[in-house]
Amino acid sequence: MGRLFRRVVRNVRGPRRVSRASTVRSADGRQYRVVAVDEAEAAEFADPPRKWGRVGAMAGAWAIVVALGGWVAPSFAESGNPANVDPRDEAASSANNAAWRYLRYGSNQDLERAEATLCEGASPELTPSDLDAIRQAYDAELGGITRVDLETGDPVPGVDGTTVAGTVSYIHEATQRFEEFVITVQEDDGAFCVSNAVRVGGEEPGSGDDLGEVVDPEAVAADFMRAIVVEREPGSAAAPHCAANTGVTPEEIDAAISEWAKANGEFTAFIDTIEPAESSETSITAFTFEISLKASLNQETFSFTVAVQEGCVTMISGGDGLI
Repeated sequence: MGRLFRRVVRNVRGPRRVSRASTVRSADGRQYRVVAVDEAEAAEFADPPRKWGRVGAMAGAWAIVVALGGWVAPSFAESGNPANVDPRDEAASSANNAAWRYLRYGSNQDLERAEATLCEGASPELTPSDLDAIRQAYDAELGGITRVDLETGDPVPGVDGTTVAGTVSYIHEATQRFEEFVITVQEDDGAFCVSNAVRVGGEEPGSGDDLGEVVDPEAVAADFMRAIVVEREPGSAAAPHCAANTGVTPEEIDAAISEWAKANGEFTAFIDTIEPAESSETSITAFTFEISLKASLNQETFSFTVAVQEGCVTMISGGDGLI
């Protein structure tokens, strides 16, 4: 009975499908079975027909969107991103920064930006054009200017505003010249602007051999103190020192500064302010100098009085706390 059942079942099964598969062998010896595609099944699951007109329209629309984005986006970025503002055109952030900008731009032939730091209606004694004229004079004397350096002192509050002393160095290769300035800055609700600028002593470009020129007592005193305090060359400061003089000597001031440096470490020295001082003799012109010594952890200010007579320094006094 079992045999009969198996025979019946075997006879009921339909005819087997003849496979059209073939076997191929790869270069590395592997065998692969290749089966022919069932066209009826492939047709049943085929992709729907494409409407090429609609595809072209969508592609064109995307091209327009991309083009408009590339044209409009930079405009939005430039107008709304403060990072694109030139830092040189930003408002001064402090009294020191306002003074620095005025001297830097005026001495680097950027007169418009120097003018922009002035307070409205200000008429400084030293204009941006004057700063440019000083640069041009040194350019002619030195045979060109390769770099302009600038140092500013700490702001000193006063009745007429905050004053900031600045030293501009005009450099051509290994040669340099210096100019000292005092800038007066005003503050109004966190905004800073320059109201006045004064040239307190210069090297008078090209005038060293002109014996007929009238000597400026303030320039003599400023050059004298700059040589001692800023340049640390007391020997060169002795040149305008009168043969008959009294008081503190350049060497004593230099030695005292060296002692201060031993106690405080590496430092920067600069002249803060120069003010006229009273003199008991009409032939003597005196000036009070406030000098600062600034180290990483300490800063001190010392006062000296320098008297000038007939184009040379006749007396130095002061320096309490330093000498």
